[in-house]
Amino acid sequence: MKLWVESAYRVWPVGDGTTADGVSTVTTEDQFVAAVVGGQETGVRSHGPGISTGIARRVTAELVSGVPMDGVVADVLAALPADEHVAAALLRIGRNGGAELAEIDAPPLFVARKGEFVLLPVTEVELGGRLVRRCDFTVQAGDHLALVSEGYIRARGGGRPWSWRDIALAIRRLTATGCDAEQLAGALARLADRKSANQQISKSEFCLLPSAFCLLAMFVRPMRTATVWTGPPADRGRDREALDRLLAEEGTRIICGDTTAEIAARLLGGRLAMEPPPAEGWTEVPPTSRLVGCAERIDLLTEGAVTLRVARERLAEASRPRDLAGRTDGASRLAMRLLTADKVRFIVGLAVNPAQVERDGTPLRKAAVSSLAEALRARGKIVRVEYL
Repeated sequence: MKLWVESAYRVWPVGDGTTADGVSTVTTEDQFVAAVVGGQETGVRSHGPGISTGIARRVTAELVSGVPMDGVVADVLAALPADEHVAAALLRIGRNGGAELAEIDAPPLFVARKGEFVLLPVTEVELGGRLVRRCDFTVQAGDHLALVSEGYIRARGGGRPWSWRDIALAIRRLTATGCDAEQLAGALARLADRKSANQQISKSEFCLLPSAFCLLAMFVRPMRTATVWTGPPADRGRDREALDRLLAEEGTRIICGDTTAEIAARLLGGRLAMEPPPAEGWTEVPPTSRLVGCAERIDLLTEGAVTLRVARERLAEASRPRDLAGRTDGASRLAMRLLTADKVRFIVGLAVNPAQVERDGTPLRKAAVSSLAEALRARGKIVRVEYL
């Protein structure tokens, strides 16, 4: 089982609208990497707010490229201002759950598992006058993780400081609800807002504080995948190959295109049955079907080019899958399936229907898939397009 790491972050700006804390995450087919880098007062004044963000982005680029964690740590130590305190937390998680962590003068990683807080077996060493903690560990489906900047821990005012233990207890309580990364980030943000509201400071004092604060919340779960087959191959002899690629999908299987669906039904020995129309009828989006009389599972069968184009519009209208809940037309159902997936594979047949081409001769189906793929990548999805 491949694991997926959902992530969501919050950054609070300093008084001038900038931030001295930097957060960067990158997701690839093989891994998830993250960096949280936080500056302090002098970092804001002398080096400017961009230093932390720049280091965070450089770190994630190195981690994704496969640079060993110890090498990345050495590069970060060389990049940090020698005369200032700047903290950095670096994390890399593979799809098999293997994880590497490095913390340089930074608050520890918070890990909650099945309602219990996990203490990681870190090793500590001083390098260049900075405390570096290292740990290799394993994450599991259902784990919640969080990285926060020092500014977040200092956010609480009043008689008793907002301590690391307080945050750990809050995360344990919040994750007991089974929340996702976005929900955890939002809850932690609201806690910080309430705590920081207790501070009574003048405008001039606030300008000397660190960038308010930042946090990164993560949730580990099984990767969700979907494969979409649309259009017959240019060579009819490859129809079975296209179908076999679709059936190799263990997650969501989708067919877009009436002719494509007919090919699948013929090869599988089944037949197509039109589904009942949605409440608004078959107006903007053509009908959907289901495959009956065969053992293979196909989760959604829609019309082709028009449905793909409207699904792209639905994506633009929706922030998350639940925004499409209750809509039963084929384009909305397709958009919801794609939004729910982490990895999407398009199998695009290149047989040309002369009635469905752009002015430049590009098949409407191919153009629609390209637009959908671009929109999904912009949302952090892993997308692969294959042509037959």
